[in-house]
Amino acid sequence: MTIRAFWNILLKILGIYLVVQGVNVIAPYIGAFATVTSTEDSIYYIAVTLSVLVAYFFILWLFVFKTSWIIDKLQLEKGFEEERIDLKNDSAAIMTIAVIVIGGIMFIESLPELSRELSLFIKREEIPFQENPNIGWTIFFVAKAILGYLLMTNCKPIVAFISRKSANNEGDINNAKKT
Repeated sequence: MTIRAFWNILLKILGIYLVVQGVNVIAPYIGAFATVTSTEDSIYYIAVTLSVLVAYFFILWLFVFKTSWIIDKLQLEKGFEEERIDLKNDSAAIMTIAVIVIGGIMFIESLPELSRELSLFIKREEIPFQENPNIGWTIFFVAKAILGYLLMTNCKPIVAFISRKSANNEGDINNAKKT
């Protein structure tokens, strides 16, 4: 499998997964329509729900139909020594794919929650930044998104570190068995 084909498949899966996880963000706003009593609140909930839906459809379109553009813009093919991924006996390739998938899942899972927290933060604009009870969660989801992105784009140093540590541990185990 070529590197570009791998990224195409992974981005399409992550895009669909993001949209499925987006239901967690949209559901509370749809449920809130039942409790809305003022026109101002109903306009707010309709605007937020529609903007989130538009954002998710855009992401779905981008990840499913424009994966080549994402691969080119993020330079996801760079840093690979070989053009093809051979999974038969290459443990580094398997670890690379695992790190990329884990990073992608972290990134995709943080986006719906981050958008929900930012939406709540904007709605509570009268509360000062320091006194906002959910600011910790907002910071957490921003950090999770950044960490997921870094795992996806910098997988080679991480795999090299894991390989080096596991080789050191195997050497320690072999030395312990000899004594």
